[in-house]
Order: sequence, then structure tokens, then C-alpha cells
Amino acid sequence: MRRSAAESLKGQTDTLVAAATAAAAWFRRPAPSALSAARTARLRALGWREAAVLAHRTLRGFAKADAADASFALGEAALHAAQAVSEAARYEVEPDSGLLKTAEAVREAAKALAAAAAGRGKSRADALVLAKKWAGEAERLRRLTRMDAIEDPSLMSSLKRETVSQRLSNAAEAVQQACDALTGELIG
Repeated sequence: MRRSAAESLKGQTDTLVAAATAAAAWFRRPAPSALSAARTARLRALGWREAAVLAHRTLRGFAKADAADASFALGEAALHAAQAVSEAARYEVEPDSGLLKTAEAVREAAKALAAAAAGRGKSRADALVLAKKWAGEAERLRRLTRMDAIEDPSLMSSLKRETVSQRLSNAAEAVQQACDALTGELIG
């Protein structure tokens, strides 16, 4: 069954919110349910990405470019958020307040991005600004987490925390790219 561009955008944003929520849950209290939710979101992100590619076949020009950019960025954001959980589990990274706050900022950015995708006009613009604000906050928190990791006396622990926080940062960056692509639809 072929899905419309609006359905695929909603599916991708919902999947991103699920992945970011799973990451926040994992860093609050590691549990198999959060790991399972992250892995499920990762698989769904791949499926929604394929649906989006098919849905955007009929678009042309800037609309197609913006839709493709948004779709790719949404997929990347979901994959990085889910990968942060997987790597934290694999490397046995102990959750701390820095990783939790960063994951929560990514989750809030994802929620605002989902609201932007569902809205039009001024409500979309306001939600995009909020999403970019939260994504910027996630990056700021990642830098603080990195500084804490550098001060960790255990080199392996430091490298593991840096790897996980970098995944969260990549998710936030992808959210910002999706915001930029959705901003193009406001202008065009």
C-alpha cells in the first residue's frame, strides 16, 4: 500500500519521537523495555524512510528537494537516537545526569519537530524555532558531558561516554537539518 507524503512525514516524526523517548527512558533507568523500544523505532525508521521515498516520487523541484532532505534527516535522527541506546547497552555505559539531560533535550526537540510537521503557517514556524532551540540545547549539554568525560580517570569509560553522547549530538544535528528542510516549505 502506497502512503501519501503527509502520512510518511507523520510516520517518520512519530518514529523519531519514539526513538528519542526510548533514549531518554534508557538514560533515566536502563531497562530491556527501553532497549527494545529503541530497536523497534530503528526498524520503523527504515520502513518509513522507504515509504517517504515512494511518496515523494511525484513531487518536483524545490518541494521534492525539501521533502527528501526532511525525510533523510528524520531517518538519521531516529537511527542515531536508537543507536545511542544500543551503544550504551553494549558498552555498559552508566547513565548519568549529563547523558539523561542530553537525551531529554533530543526528545523535546523531536516532539517540537513532530508538532511542526503537523502544523501549518505560524504554528509550524513557532514549533520549528522550539525544535531548533532544544536541538541546540542538546548540543550544549553534549559538550558539558564531553568535558565531564575528559575528566574521568578511566580512559575506556571516558571514550564510551563520548561515543554515546556523540550519537545523541548527531540526532540533535539531524533534527536541526529536518527543521531547515521543513522551513523551506514555509517559504516555498
